[in-house]
Amino acid sequence: MAAKGKKTAPKTKAETVNETVQALSWDKIIEDFRAKVSKATAPADATVATQIKLYGSVEGILYVLIANGIVVVEPFDYKGADLEIEADSDVFVGVINGTRSISNAIADGDIKMQGNAGKAMILGAAVFFN
Repeated sequence: MAAKGKKTAPKTKAETVNETVQALSWDKIIEDFRAKVSKATAPADATVATQIKLYGSVEGILYVLIANGIVVVEPFDYKGADLEIEADSDVFVGVINGTRSISNAIADGDIKMQGNAGKAMILGAAVFFN
């Protein structure tokens, strides 16, 4: 007769959220976002400079540049960007990982954006809707 494995209780929502927050780090956010933009396809003739300010459990500023059909993410402050985005880091990670829609996050006010609307559409199409 085969021995049955010991069953463990399913994790509660609080335990799952706590593990996510503990695992979240600045380096992991940059790594995951770079992985996402590595798959991005941007128009060769578009240039979009974006500053993303994250707050909440992890804080920092990212610079995203679309130029010559390439999307680059760097962890530094860029003044004079075409777009400025502010987002809760947990929400932003959800968007990066595909568990949260950027459209819903903006509509809910969890992600705020200001700047050139046309360039926001280019960024969205290249990075978030691909």
